[in-house]
Amino acid sequence: MSSYGTKVKEAPSASVRYSKSEYGFYIACDDRSILKCVNAMLLDSGMLGLSDTEGKIHYLIDGRRGGSYVLGRVKEKVLPLREPTPSDTGYEDAIVYRAIDSVLERYGMSQTLTGTRILRVLLFRLYRDPKLLKSAAKCLYPLVRPEFQMSSAQVERNLRYAIKRSPKLKEETRVILVLRKLHDKTAEEVLERYGRAY
Repeated sequence: MSSYGTKVKEAPSASVRYSKSEYGFYIACDDRSILKCVNAMLLDSGMLGLSDTEGKIHYLIDGRRGGSYVLGRVKEKVLPLREPTPSDTGYEDAIVYRAIDSVLERYGMSQTLTGTRILRVLLFRLYRDPKLLKSAAKCLYPLVRPEFQMSSAQVERNLRYAIKRSPKLKEETRVILVLRKLHDKTAEEVLERYGRAY
């Protein structure tokens, strides 16, 4: 019996091939028929997905093919769920940069200054890894060297100049305190605007 590309038939024997372009309904009336059906599907594709009433999919993997096969199939299903796709990462990066730009604008940082552009990159790096703040000169400043072609001393000098030009930050004497303050404000901005920290 066939209707709308869907087939209903008795439990298959082990030699039946399944088409990936159709849905199959297999009626099994006893345990042996169920086992034959499941075995045939596992022999064909090595893995079987079963959906429960909540729509969650549970996978049955053919362990007879060896441990490395099983591990490969598990990774195939699990890794896409765990790792962000490039498009997700790009979206999250855009959100963080938008929050940084908003904070820098609020503090009156001039976008034309090299120090402000450096600050923008440093704040993004700090957002991703706040531990870098513990040793800014050794760990943080060298991260912008390839992009700006500057030594750590030049990076700090440009940052100081940009900070002194800011009406709200010009009284600050230590760059590290400004970085910490702007990092905290960026985190607050992302959380307030988007409801979660990326």
